[in-house]
Amino acid sequence: MKKKLLALLLSSAMVLSVAACGNDSGQDSSATGGSSESQSSDAGNEGSGSESVPEQETEREETTVSAFIMQSVTGESGIWQGWGAKKLYDDLKMKINFDPTGNEVETKLQQYLVAGQLPDLVGLKGLDQAQLAMDADMLLPLDEYKDKLPNIFGQEIYDNAVRYSQDYTSNGTGHLYLMPVAIGPTAYNSLNWVPLLQWDAYKQVGKPEVGTLEDYLDVVEKMVEYKSTTEAGEKVYGFSLFSDWDNVTALEISTLSFMYGIDTEYVSPLMETNIITKETKSLLADDSFYKRALKFYFDANQRGLLDPDSMSQTYADVEAKFSAGRVMFSWFSWLAGSYTTDNQNNEEKVDGMASVVANDMKLYNAPEQTIGRNWYFAIAKDTKNLDAALELLNWLYDPEVCFYLTNGPQGTIWDFDENGEPYVIEEDIVSKNTELLVPEEMGGGAFRDGVYSFNTLGPQAATVMDNGYTMSYRYWPSWLRRNPSLMKQEVNEFLGGVTVLSEYLEPRDMIADSTQAVNMITPAGDDLEIVITQIGEIVKKYSWQMVYAKDEAQFESLWKEMTDQAKQLGLDQVTEYYTQEWEKALEIVKDYE
Repeated sequence: MKKKLLALLLSSAMVLSVAACGNDSGQDSSATGGSSESQSSDAGNEGSGSESVPEQETEREETTVSAFIMQSVTGESGIWQGWGAKKLYDDLKMKINFDPTGNEVETKLQQYLVAGQLPDLVGLKGLDQAQLAMDADMLLPLDEYKDKLPNIFGQEIYDNAVRYSQDYTSNGTGHLYLMPVAIGPTAYNSLNWVPLLQWDAYKQVGKPEVGTLEDYLDVVEKMVEYKSTTEAGEKVYGFSLFSDWDNVTALEISTLSFMYGIDTEYVSPLMETNIITKETKSLLADDSFYKRALKFYFDANQRGLLDPDSMSQTYADVEAKFSAGRVMFSWFSWLAGSYTTDNQNNEEKVDGMASVVANDMKLYNAPEQTIGRNWYFAIAKDTKNLDAALELLNWLYDPEVCFYLTNGPQGTIWDFDENGEPYVIEEDIVSKNTELLVPEEMGGGAFRDGVYSFNTLGPQAATVMDNGYTMSYRYWPSWLRRNPSLMKQEVNEFLGGVTVLSEYLEPRDMIADSTQAVNMITPAGDDLEIVITQIGEIVKKYSWQMVYAKDEAQFESLWKEMTDQAKQLGLDQVTEYYTQEWEKALEIVKDYE
């Protein structure tokens, strides 16, 4: 196992070295509220002989559990802070010490595995990474601790996810090593990949119609001409990307595919799976969407619209630029920094990042997740904090805890009205979710300090809880009825008087509803995983070179070099494997949908 992992770690460097010899032009989206009860220790309750010893309460000892959460979007590390952390401490007298994630989380996981030691709690991002940990026999069989995990094995909402994981993602053992997250129904209007434009600039250039992806180039160019700098004098870009989420591809480029109903992540980052036609093909096919996306950003760079730091900057860098109003186009429904919250009710200049969807798009809509998505929580098999790690995992799947971490403290951020309907009290705390607005007596911090460090929890945000309302405030009737911001009013009018974006998209057949089959792909074997890693290094390197190519001739030449090298490394073998696995998944999913 260690040899295999070492090979994975070394293959990247080897491929980069070989590739460099051939080319020098390199440029690089939550149950009733309240707290869960702490489980008291049984210590001191044993009797001897026929004597009856009175039951005594034993004070819980403080414990600290280490965690490495790959799916977290935060680069923060250390002891968890804020109101969510206070909830954990109040419930279990426990702290979490987060190991840093940030860049190259896959490589960091492999380093843990080579060292033979995982943190107590692991958040695994993708079945391929989870497979490495299972192959190394470093994960705890959770089904052997059912009595310690009543929130996992006693909740009907999780039954299918547990069953599927034991049947299909247990290395054939039937154990539960991997507990999925995001289990339950998909929320209405919870689209993740949505094109956004700066609203004021878009208005000022006449709100031109956008027919295709490529039309954004002309529109954004006009917007940048109107607003070339911010009020602070900083340069404004049409587009700004980041590379620290790159794994097998230039991720923020390939992700444009989801705006056309094409999955380039869940089946395989090297495949384009059209969830409308149910067809799949190589990401590097000559007629692939990936090539179209690369050409889109190449053209943006040729026009001077692309941030030259895109190849090297991080997500945090880009988020800061969005907050400052320095980027005109976003590809995620949530990627706006603080720009929207800061400007959406500015009566002098209503602004923010607004949904402007091209006419030919079909936005990817996640499937109903009865088995969850292929992100997981697991516990290290050799954890020295077994009881604490089990308690923490059980806590994370408690619906009441999830409700709390999603909506914040009752009476401070939200409450029930006289009719028993939940509503948000402090909209400012919620909308300005990165600002330190939560009262110190509740633990302090920002609103996002509940879920943010985990990215997502056990139940889906739209899960309907015992009180008849969803897990997340975002889908409460009171939240949906609230007075929309000035920008939202203008955008809704622009979209024909709708209330939410889905009401505009659905009648126009502009939503592509996915299938759980995308989460049912068996990871490739050891040898093929090494091939994928090697191809990934080639694809990442050449993709950024293509974006910054000097002209179309060099763009096409680099594409040929990239695809030729990928084929030499075994691209056809990868394509054949995932094509077969996709066909199998389409059959398996019939038992779960």
